[in-house]
Amino acid sequence: MTTPIKCVSWNVNSARARLERIKDFLAAHRPDVLCLQELKCTEAKFPLADVRALGYEAALFGQPTYNGVAILSKRRAAAVDTGLDDQARVIAGTVLGVRWVNVYVPNGQRVGSEKYRYKLAWLDKLENFLVAQKARYGEFVLMGDFNTIFDVLDAAHPAAWEGTVLHDPATRAKMEGICRRLRLEDAVRRHAPGPGLYTWWDYRNRGFQVNDGLRIDHIFMTPALAARSVNAWVDVAERGAERPSDHAPLLARLIPDG
Repeated sequence: MTTPIKCVSWNVNSARARLERIKDFLAAHRPDVLCLQELKCTEAKFPLADVRALGYEAALFGQPTYNGVAILSKRRAAAVDTGLDDQARVIAGTVLGVRWVNVYVPNGQRVGSEKYRYKLAWLDKLENFLVAQKARYGEFVLMGDFNTIFDVLDAAHPAAWEGTVLHDPATRAKMEGICRRLRLEDAVRRHAPGPGLYTWWDYRNRGFQVNDGLRIDHIFMTPALAARSVNAWVDVAERGAERPSDHAPLLARLIPDG
């Protein structure tokens, strides 16, 4: 039987602060592709030697203090693209014959703010980037921290978030339009359609301990790849580890082509 490809999306909230967590996760799960967001460091400051010691290479797009995205894989990603502007929020590469697009969508601060307008404009740029990726590579997996709640199943208390930058109609409409036009399927909902599956818990107010969570991290797949997907799940135990990120890793597996 062909071994499925295991892919992971994880906002680590600082690669250097979370280095031991990343190392333990790689050693325990041995993913084929690990897409990291919010590195909060430049390429020069990323702990590449530690990652290589575990048998992984890294394609990186970093910047000081904020943002930063990476694709970790046992063989370094090929045909790497980055964008969309001077903020390090998108990286794409090919591993094991699959095109992977890793994104860290802007938060937006508050509805109506300058950062909110930037978020909406950024999503338009993301769609253009994905259209170009599709034209060149056909099928792709899109994963990352989208800072977006899509529906009431994505929040323990959805009414508390309605109208915020994570759950406002304009942001949802942008993301739903991207998914519809590019025929992207939510891999988690394909395999876990019910409520109660979250990827982020606020550090404050014991959010994790009372499971007051959100699903703002997502894995989307174009149709042929979605059809090859086996399952999807959240490593909730990682969020309960010592000095965790506020996000838990989101994992999926898919059958290799051929």
